[in-house]
Amino acid sequence: MLRTAKMSALDKAINDLYNMNNNERLKELARMREKAMHDRASELEEAMQTGRAEGIADLLARMAADGVPEEIIRKYMQV
Repeated sequence: MLRTAKMSALDKAINDLYNMNNNERLKELARMREKAMHDRASELEEAMQTGRAEGIADLLARMAADGVPEEIIRKYMQV
């Protein structure tokens, strides 16, 4: 009985996949969702890079304000 129920669920899932594959509206929605996810990942990556750059600039400015020699600051700017 349990095996029959599992096969039934598997058959239903396979059937649903075939139906979705043949449905142009669902395909378009899936494509749009994938694009939105890609766009969001790109936005997050850009924000992380901007944050890193701002953090490094702030750190270097504080180093200069604290009197760290310029050659040391230049060394860390190239990292």
